[in-house]
Amino acid sequence: MKEKQIRLDIANFPVSLMAGIVSHLIESILTANDLLPCIHISFFHSRSVPSIAIQPYIARILKYVPFNNEVFLSLLVYFDRIAKIEKSFTISSLNIHRLLITSIVVATKFTSDVFYPNARYAKVGGLPLCELNKLELEFLFLCNFELLVRMEDMQEYGDQLLAHAMTQPALKKEICQHLPALSLPSPTVLTLTDPTVPAPPTIIYLLTPPNDTVKRTRQRHATHPYSRKIIG
Repeated sequence: MKEKQIRLDIANFPVSLMAGIVSHLIESILTANDLLPCIHISFFHSRSVPSIAIQPYIARILKYVPFNNEVFLSLLVYFDRIAKIEKSFTISSLNIHRLLITSIVVATKFTSDVFYPNARYAKVGGLPLCELNKLELEFLFLCNFELLVRMEDMQEYGDQLLAHAMTQPALKKEICQHLPALSLPSPTVLTLTDPTVPAPPTIIYLLTPPNDTVKRTRQRHATHPYSRKIIG
């Protein structure tokens, strides 16, 4: 019997739970990408890895500048678009914090009629206001100003994100506790060669650079995202 695909209810899914799912996904990507040599220095890079982890950083942003699930899904789409446009660009522990706060600013402004001034986002994200303004413009150019995410694409990303989360025991347990209706039926015993076994879900992500990446294009002394002091 074919298992029914779980669909994400974007409007009603708990935002705090979505934050945990996105954090887990990003952390898994960083684990792989941090092993790659850094060949492209962008305006989003820090001189050292910030001390705050991804999950508490996202939780801090969500606490002081709340936003909805559309923002989370939009920023994932934006990251993929950047990876397709800038082949040598990849997220890492050195640039993810600036990318997160900037993409949240851009996605919130595009998807919502109500948002906070940049001064508040900068304070919450740990950046000087002038730097966040520059990063916002740089992010728009990286995306080629293509900010519209079709509802079908957003739903597809949401469904795959949820499917990815359901493969992680800790996340699956939390999801089922919050949303009992999402609990999966008891699994049936199938052999590995059984053609009815569905392929494991894959998350749409192109954040790992290809083998033919170009050399470093530009370098700039950056401001540490958690200090007002200018480094360099």
